[in-house]
Amino acid sequence: MSTVTPASSRPPVTLLRRAVVGVIVVALTIAAIGGIVVLLGGELGETALRVIGTTAVVGAFSVAVLCCAALLGRPLQAVGLAGVAVSVLAAAFVVWTIWYQGDATAVWDAVNKITATAVTLSAALALACLLLLLADRRRTPVRIGLVVTLALFTLVAALIVYLVWGSDTVDDQVYPRVLGVSAILAALGAIVVPVMSLLLPDVRSGVLSRAAAARLEEEARRRKVTPDALVDALLSTSPDPTSQEDR
Repeated sequence: MSTVTPASSRPPVTLLRRAVVGVIVVALTIAAIGGIVVLLGGELGETALRVIGTTAVVGAFSVAVLCCAALLGRPLQAVGLAGVAVSVLAAAFVVWTIWYQGDATAVWDAVNKITATAVTLSAALALACLLLLLADRRRTPVRIGLVVTLALFTLVAALIVYLVWGSDTVDDQVYPRVLGVSAILAALGAIVVPVMSLLLPDVRSGVLSRAAAARLEEEARRRKVTPDALVDALLSTSPDPTSQEDR
């Protein structure tokens, strides 16, 4: 008789996702405690404002990391990993700029530009990762809308990055209009594509119904294992139905 894999046995992707969430929770907790202590302490001086700003930055970029981590374990998880890395770097640069007290040198100007670039890429990747959760949808309107929206995200990010690094060469009349129209269309796509995926659900053969999935999850909970482990155990102990029909 085969044994069922215990629920504690997690694939590497699941462990990575849990580690990412754990780090985010710890970082948010530390930042929140620091912010509360500052707010309940003495005067709100320059240091206190920096602590509060750091707390806000950690919270904002934690959301971005969670959005990117949603792709872990999926075919496009490389995009999610890239988004997590960029978001962490962007948060580090922003915190650095908050606490920097040196002179405004040419190096500092470059750091500011790198920070703005990292923040832009972090926001674009976070939104893209959420939309890429729909990458397996088969409906043509959803797939076309997803591709167009991702292309618009890329265009907006490229325009902003170019504006950061080459602001002296930008046309003050045309460039802002192009950027604004592209950003509006990208925001529209980010709303329309998920709505279309709900209104146009995929019709797939061989997919478990909700009732069957619920029964499977209930039985897995009763046995204190994961649904995947339960399915593996059942398939390994059940005879092949095709071999029985051949007899």
